[in-house]
Parts: sequence; C-alpha cells; structure tokens
Amino acid sequence: MRVTTTGTSRTVLVANQKGGVGKSSIVSAVAGMVAAAGRRVLVVDADQQANVSSSDLGVEGDKGRGLSMALQFAEPLTPTREVRPNLDVIPGGPALAVVTSVAATAQQTGIDLQGNLTRTLNNLRETEKYDLVLIDSGPGDAPLLEALLGTARYLLVPTKDDDASLSGVELLATRYLRARKSGSQIQLLGVVLFDTNPRATARNREVFDQVHDLLEGSGADPFETFIRSDRAAAVDLRTRHLTPLELVEVAESDQKNRLKRLRQKGTAADRLWSRDPSGLAADYQALTREILSRVANAERDRVDGGAA
Repeated sequence: MRVTTTGTSRTVLVANQKGGVGKSSIVSAVAGMVAAAGRRVLVVDADQQANVSSSDLGVEGDKGRGLSMALQFAEPLTPTREVRPNLDVIPGGPALAVVTSVAATAQQTGIDLQGNLTRTLNNLRETEKYDLVLIDSGPGDAPLLEALLGTARYLLVPTKDDDASLSGVELLATRYLRARKSGSQIQLLGVVLFDTNPRATARNREVFDQVHDLLEGSGADPFETFIRSDRAAAVDLRTRHLTPLELVEVAESDQKNRLKRLRQKGTAADRLWSRDPSGLAADYQALTREILSRVANAERDRVDGGAA
C-alpha cells in the first residue's frame, strides 16, 4: 500500500461534539464483533478521558503519550496488542491535552498534526495489515478533531434524541463540510441513534427527520439500525470491561450459576445487573453489518468512479 498524507483507507472516525452519546460504546462493540469474525482491527482512542481503551476494553496503556508523540513529531505508533484476539489498541488519556496548545502554535513551529497522524497511522496499518481502523474522538478538542477529520476516510456520528446531542451533530456537520472543502477525503457514512426506545417509533422518525435536515448536502442517510436503551447492560459492559458479545456469554453463564452463587452467599460485587443483553448485542451486530456494508459500497463507488 502506498503511504499518503490524504487519509487512511478503511478508517472510520466515530465523533459528535456532544459527550455521552455512545461514541466509545459503539467503537468497542463494533471492534469486538469485527475482530471476533477473524478480521484484524485497530482501535485508536483519541480521547483524553480514554473511555474506550480504559473503561470499555480494560486497557490502561500509556495514557495517550504514544498518540500525542505521533501527532506532534510523527513518532511511530506502538499499539497494545491482542487486547482481544485480532484486536489492538492505541490508548488514549490525559497526555493528549497538549495537542491543543501545540495546534495554537503549529503555523509558527511547522508542526502538521494531520500529516503526522496520517503518515504514522498509514505506516502502522501497512505493517500490521489491519482490515479496519476505528477512531474514538473526544467531544470538545477541536484541533484534534480537525486532524482526525483530515486523517480518517469515513465518519460515523452517534446521537441521542435530545436537543443537546442533535446540536452536537449540527456542529460536527459544519466541521465535516469544512474539512471536505479543505481537501479531506473523509466521507460521512451516516448518523446512528443511540440509547433509544425501539417502540417509540413516532419520536424516532421525528429525530431521523431532524438528522436528515442537519445532514442536507452531505449525501448520507441516517443508519437504519439504532441502539436500544439498556441501562443494566451499559453498567455491566463498562464496569466489567466487556464487549456486548462477551456480556452475552457472561450473562448465560451467570444464569446457569445463579443458584450455586446463592448457596455460597456471593457478595453484591459478584452481581450481574443485566439478565438478557442479547437484544442490545443484536443491535450492535446489525449496526456492524450496516457499517461494513456502507464502507464496501463507498469503496465500490470510488473504484467505479475512478474507472469512469
């Protein structure tokens, strides 16, 4: 693969300028499912809070120092390997805070955050032969977000149905369109509704209509799949550092061993809050299939367009 500085292929940025809308949860779930299918996956945690690496996947790592050095000085990226079979992680963390101050003087110092990240990520992807790269972004770090928009090939935007989350979509759409005008190859895959009630069909349709208006001119439709609200499963996923597929396995085992634990007077810390997370896992499976389908269609259109 030829290394360029105009974006990395099959790299999906998950972003919204509002926090708490499911970015990390989606990255963790999709990465786990693609890796479980035998494909090589890299997760890049570009968030100072490090939710996807630390909380969701249980990786402490270097607190974001490696990614920070790659952004500033194009130093090679070293992933935490085999976090799950076929799944590697570039950890995030507080060390990424320096990126904002670096960006403020980038013009004087000649530091190219986007170019540095693109080169190092392309080099790592070429060496490790990743089939998919998923980037989780923080909600408020504008300079880093701009670098990510210039690096990734695809953008996925999660949102809840509240006004603040939809405002985050609107802000991100503006940055996305500005990045495209500046020469970025990034393509919007669509918006996915997160933490919603599957039975609230009228409200969900209303939100989809709002999202469609926000994305006017982007060429993308909202995802047909949405992620249901399941508070108990959400607690178990994060506190136990599990992917949805892993939680389903643990829940099945928990049901089988419940009587045994009661006899042994297990502590509250042993308790699994979710009884049946299979519905939530099915949502993530459907979303994963839809993401991969949209990426494949985009790649096919690009090839056909080039041939034309």
